[in-house]
Amino acid sequence: MDLKTLIPQVASGPCRSQAVRELVIYCQKIALVYLRGKAARGHLHPSILALPPEDLAVDCVADLFMQDECGSLIQIKTYFKSISYENASEEEILTHLRRLVFSRVNQGIFRVYNENDPGLGKILRNIKLAIHSLGNFVTIDRFGEHCIAPSMTETLEHLPPIDRHDLSSTLRSPSCRNETIPALLATLSHCLREQDAQSRIVPVMDVAFAIRAHYAGDVSESTEVHPEEHFVEGETKKMIAEACERVRREMHRQYVGRKKTVEHLFDSYFEVIQQNLEARIIGRDGETFSYYERLAAIVPEMTKEEYQRNHKSKLEYLARLAYDRAIKELKKTYHNHFVETYNCTSLHGTTII
Repeated sequence: MDLKTLIPQVASGPCRSQAVRELVIYCQKIALVYLRGKAARGHLHPSILALPPEDLAVDCVADLFMQDECGSLIQIKTYFKSISYENASEEEILTHLRRLVFSRVNQGIFRVYNENDPGLGKILRNIKLAIHSLGNFVTIDRFGEHCIAPSMTETLEHLPPIDRHDLSSTLRSPSCRNETIPALLATLSHCLREQDAQSRIVPVMDVAFAIRAHYAGDVSESTEVHPEEHFVEGETKKMIAEACERVRREMHRQYVGRKKTVEHLFDSYFEVIQQNLEARIIGRDGETFSYYERLAAIVPEMTKEEYQRNHKSKLEYLARLAYDRAIKELKKTYHNHFVETYNCTSLHGTTII
């Protein structure tokens, strides 16, 4: 069935199951081709590539086919309601459908990054916050991909896009060392405005990768400086343990007392939290830390779906409280070194705004 016949059937109200199946297959194929293209251009991080592209394609477009009580595809119906699809050509309908699928794929990629690569996910969130608060960039949707361009200037979109290597080089200058994400974006905005040989439109994901590479370089260099600048490991572990224990006692009544979780799981949360803080602060390796994997090692019967549904938000909230408490105590003890090294960049490789 061609789209000119298919779309009116699924966008006008309750639809036959055969029409839904055909549209599902159509959208999955569009998503799969799009993902393979991004992978071929090097625009997908290894944490995404670890998933079979067919599975990721299915996952990204799945929510497009939610039905209401009448059997209508809510999101498809809403999307095409704004388009005169009855008078559109097959090519025009395909273009609109691609935009919808591309947008869902990019949202899905962002979600998977947050789940599988929390360091990169945090960079993405901080970029969005900085763009919203400072206004030195405007957001642009290009075929479903989230992009940014310097505000109040020509986008030069007819020119070739800036290479990711050039993007990283822009942030590699000594003046950018230990800069916050808003400051790095200000530098990037200035550099893009000053050049006229390339497009000034940049995908948000490329910016995130460049910032990640920038901080990763800073961390690796900082670990090679003077040994006396490192924390005393034993004392730091003790302070981390004390911070975790304080938060555990303070939050016990709210979680265990009010039956939001049971005692042994609550204790397991803090066992994992302490491991995370030691990895971040002492090992400088928080980026590869997985809360789910560590908790599953203690509670092997827990599935990933159960973790996402019942434990993830609680564990991450408690971890944030413990992290803030540990940072506060460490600053008091190691003030000069700590402020210089950690007040600019967190050990997830992401900037604290």
